[in-house]
Amino acid sequence: MTAASGNRDLFAEETHLLQEARLTLARLDLSDAEWQDNYRRMVEEYERLLGEARTLRRIADRNQRRLDEMNSELERQNQLLREKEEEVKKTQQAIIHNYQRISEEQSIIDRRVGRIQIVLVVMIAVLTVLILFMLYYLIFDPIRAIELMESIKKP
Repeated sequence: MTAASGNRDLFAEETHLLQEARLTLARLDLSDAEWQDNYRRMVEEYERLLGEARTLRRIADRNQRRLDEMNSELERQNQLLREKEEEVKKTQQAIIHNYQRISEEQSIIDRRVGRIQIVLVVMIAVLTVLILFMLYYLIFDPIRAIELMESIKKP
């Protein structure tokens, strides 16, 4: 990040040290002690920067491992979700199939029950007519009823 982008320059100190080193290189009037002092300071700063770079690398490596682990876990979770989705689809298809089968069986049962109801209604109607005829003959014409019963008994 640079100061031009409106953010704090993370390497301002290092940039300043580099500018000083360039200015030192441009100077011709430095004594051996001054050269040695400047060189020592650059070595110390380089050592500090190298330590920071190593620390940053360890942090980056650790973060990358965590990211890789999280990605692996995410992929595993996605696979589980796909498997669950497939199970749900199969279950849903089985439910639909069973519902259709039950509906068909219910239709067959309803038709059979309807036919049985019609037969029962007809039988009850016939029995009712027979009973009414028998009551009529027993109440209003008992002699005729006896004759009918005897004629039914004879083969």
